[in-house]
Amino acid sequence: MRVKIFNSNWRKLSRFSRIVAYLTLLSNILLILSYFNYLIPPSNFWGYAVLGLGYPFILLVNILFFIYWLLRKELFFLYTLIVLISGYYHHSRYIQLSPVKVSLNQQNQLKVMSYNVRLFDLYNWTENKKTRNQIIDQIKEVNPDVVCFQEYYFTSSNSFKTRELIVKELKLNYFYENFSHESKGDSKFGIATFSKYPIIESNAISFDNDQSNQCIWTDLMVNQDTIRIFNAHMGSIRFNYSDYKLLGGKGSPLWPHQKKPAQQIINRLKIGFSKREQQLKQLLPVLKKSPYKTILCSDINDTPLSYAYHQLDKYFTDAFTQSANGIGGTYIGYIPGLRIDYIWHSKELSSGNFITHREKLSDHKAISASIFFP
Repeated sequence: MRVKIFNSNWRKLSRFSRIVAYLTLLSNILLILSYFNYLIPPSNFWGYAVLGLGYPFILLVNILFFIYWLLRKELFFLYTLIVLISGYYHHSRYIQLSPVKVSLNQQNQLKVMSYNVRLFDLYNWTENKKTRNQIIDQIKEVNPDVVCFQEYYFTSSNSFKTRELIVKELKLNYFYENFSHESKGDSKFGIATFSKYPIIESNAISFDNDQSNQCIWTDLMVNQDTIRIFNAHMGSIRFNYSDYKLLGGKGSPLWPHQKKPAQQIINRLKIGFSKREQQLKQLLPVLKKSPYKTILCSDINDTPLSYAYHQLDKYFTDAFTQSANGIGGTYIGYIPGLRIDYIWHSKELSSGNFITHREKLSDHKAISASIFFP
């Protein structure tokens, strides 16, 4: 049987195929432009940073065009293939294939978990205490040595206790909490790190441009060695009810007496990009001056193609790239594969068994990894 030769003759393409060819070229250009997003500070050109958020969708479109031209045996598939291969570094920050688990028999290791718990479902986005208890059960099954919570909530009232439940159920007896200025009365909103190992020192960094965003660090004594754990929540975008309706995810509920707000996605993204750039200027000097081996757990509200990600990735190793298996998307919304939660560690450390957990109990998925040190 005679095999059809790939046809590269533009004149032989149908009108429909020519339209597809133009769209393929446009998607190729957008993907190439997204590769360079990390080089440009948002303060120079904030609009360019939007490409980083759209990257998973742009990548998917390019893959579909590649398949289309390959099945038609047209040489246009080759151009898209070259564009896809040239972005391997960036793709590896979203998708990893490490099916072999690392042995956990090493003595000096920490199993670390990072989790934006969305206030443990305080405002009844699902079923309040039921979700809180499911989150605790999920963490118990993972059995981490350290858990870093973002969007943490604490109250001393009997109605919605969290700290006592974590200590009792998870045996994480050592903790450090820091709360934002938005905390009122007995309701405390902030960030917290819980540990099975003693905390010998701790402190907090409040970002100047948003007091609800912050970073805390705790020094743990682990087998006669000191490890510094940073826990950061950066650059909240603060989408409103109408924004979440378009993007997916679960924001603050709209009560009966409240008027539906106007959509402000673009403006909020612009503010968020700028906010994170300024926060990094505060955070990086502190990270680099750490006297101990360092682990950074964070919700940075930005993707691996972003300027913010690469400023951190210069100095630390992204544990996802060492041992993850599959797509690393952590935000639960309409944009597929949106990865905004991370575990980094000092380059002299190693890591294994990175997991993006499947449970959808918050608007973020939990992540965990085993960190090994000499």
